[in-house]
Amino acid sequence: MTDSVLLNALAWVGRGHGVFPLWWPVTHDGQVTCACGEPCGKQAAKHPIARYDLGNRSVPIAPHGHLSATTQSGVVKLWFGLRVPNANLGVSTEKLVVVDVDPRDGGDESLRKLEAEHGELPLTWRSLTGGGGEHIIFAASDGVNVVNVVAKQMTDPPLGPGIDIRARGGYIVAPPSRHISGGVYAWSVDHHPADVPLTTAPDWLVERLTARRTTSGKGHDPVEWATRMAEKVSEYRDAAVARVAGKLLRAVSLDPAFVATLVHDWNICHCDPPLPEHEVQDIFDRICKREIDRLEANHAT
Repeated sequence: MTDSVLLNALAWVGRGHGVFPLWWPVTHDGQVTCACGEPCGKQAAKHPIARYDLGNRSVPIAPHGHLSATTQSGVVKLWFGLRVPNANLGVSTEKLVVVDVDPRDGGDESLRKLEAEHGELPLTWRSLTGGGGEHIIFAASDGVNVVNVVAKQMTDPPLGPGIDIRARGGYIVAPPSRHISGGVYAWSVDHHPADVPLTTAPDWLVERLTARRTTSGKGHDPVEWATRMAEKVSEYRDAAVARVAGKLLRAVSLDPAFVATLVHDWNICHCDPPLPEHEVQDIFDRICKREIDRLEANHAT
């Protein structure tokens, strides 16, 4: 596992894509859990390792989540070869457009409909996810800003039910990472990076995704808004964190797990001093519940 993850990480870096370590599954008292030791739900064995205990000291690994991704081979060797050799592999999708197909939510049927309308997707990299889905990986077109899409959060997802998008501001779990279910992320035999090129996302796919953003009426990127909202906050820090969380959670194109990472990062960068991580998480969970209640109330009317 160690050499394989390290070699895969270095291969991504060699192609210009940032990588970072993720927590991995472990067996404890006969139960498979996330190595972080916390009840992290659907993000088990998928979320970034902010810090890791080495002997009697705690060292930072990826304190800013996917924003800590690196293309420096030396850092990659330190992470995956020495400090956290059991880690799963996270790959930044800043330069990618990844079509995340989940058959459990109808993604395979949605993909068939898309290909019936637009033709078969071009040959490119594909990986099988540990949960039974598929990542279809494309290079992002120059100058085109495609962001993340979470189909479950939308009444009319741009690619249909069961198909998410990982792009700017996101990341994927890459082979040969291990899934909490016991499955393993693996390259598709006919779509391995060693055998096929990384193809640019087809025009029709980009048009569907950018059209959704253009017609959303917002007129600005919520991630950029959060970045610029304030230089430093020293008073009412909890209220400021709550405001950022609410703003980002209402941007339906953003994955909640990604929003959680952004909120924690915003706290570190803008709060003086930063709030404790557990307090930020409590605020985020509270705002999440509020937004869920709001959505359910809207759907009921």
